[in-house]
Amino acid sequence: MIERNEFRIKFGKMKDALSLWKEMIDEMSKIKDGPKVRIMTDITGPSYTLVVELQLRDFIHIGLKNYQWLSAEKVGELYQKFIPLCESSERTLYKIEQQN
Repeated sequence: MIERNEFRIKFGKMKDALSLWKEMIDEMSKIKDGPKVRIMTDITGPSYTLVVELQLRDFIHIGLKNYQWLSAEKVGELYQKFIPLCESSERTLYKIEQQN
């Protein structure tokens, strides 16, 4: 499964938002059995779009991921700093049908 989180960042705040997410992912990588994570920013389409994708094993790991990551004190602090930089967000779950 892929959990795709798409954030619309306030004008002029992408550098700050990206920096915070990189820090959060560094902290999350310390958690045992964490998912693969990637960050993408827009080249075309709506401006100031930040996408964070997580590869999860199954639906159970969605709940586990949220509990583990949000309970990590540093991640929670960084996310609170990110919230004011974000105008809106959308979360979508995808089932991987085939992968090489």
